[in-house]
Amino acid sequence: PASGKACQYVTGIVGKNPLLLRELNLSECKLGDTQVNQITALLQDKHCQINTL
Repeated sequence: PASGKACQYVTGIVGKNPLLLRELNLSECKLGDTQVNQITALLQDKHCQINTL
């Protein structure tokens, strides 16, 4: 699904540039377990600056 590809794209970009993003709105996304795990891994990165999800 498109949500999965979008989530993979966003986590890939933010993972490479963790200071790039401070807020991430996923309210319109239908996330499955894989996408939730990707977001969780991103948020656990010590360099991740996202403070609003």
